[in-house]
Amino acid sequence: MAVSVLFADEQVVVVNKPPGASVVFDRHRRQEASFWQEVWEQLGPVYVVHRLDRDTTGTLLFARSSETQKVLSQAFSKHRVRKVYHAVVSGVPSWEHMTVEHPLREDGDRLHRTVVDWERGKPARTELRLLRVFSLEKALVEACPVTGRRHQIRAHLAALGLPLLGDTLYGGSPAAPRPLLHARLLAFPHPSHGHFVEVEAPYPDDWERLLNLKTAGAASQQ
Repeated sequence: MAVSVLFADEQVVVVNKPPGASVVFDRHRRQEASFWQEVWEQLGPVYVVHRLDRDTTGTLLFARSSETQKVLSQAFSKHRVRKVYHAVVSGVPSWEHMTVEHPLREDGDRLHRTVVDWERGKPARTELRLLRVFSLEKALVEACPVTGRRHQIRAHLAALGLPLLGDTLYGGSPAAPRPLLHARLLAFPHPSHGHFVEVEAPYPDDWERLLNLKTAGAASQQ
């Protein structure tokens, strides 16, 4: 499958990650090539800057050199990167805006889920906004994680009683073939000049079929 490039120059590449692709090697799927390997083979040497879950789609940033990788990794660690996800949740929120600050502990139960733990959890913050209500069973929510805990959005939404549609691991309805979480937008300071690059990823084709959502995406520099 051809890699879908959203933005590229001599320093960085942003691609639209498809569902069912592990960014790096997955020891539980030893015969499956990583998405990083596919991007490398098609676009040349690239270096992982951040990750998305296997079934999460959307904007994924790679560096073209190890030096650029270090610069971009620092931008992530200093919270200079804006990440906007769109999530289809099981249920309808009672709010229009919400900030969730439940502390999270990774690998917190026998199912290896990330769980809310008020005593031993690490600080986690997710800003939420209701975008659209489809029915009494599902709605579209914008999620902006300020911190970067594993499964943060999934765990926070589940803690609110609004797990992702298709996310059966966290109690979501099985009405979708996978957890419906899409990295819609990524904005980061360019390693060369510092101006922000904003990249938007179109929705996956099955989202358009399931939810009648527009698939357009775009890239811009500010």
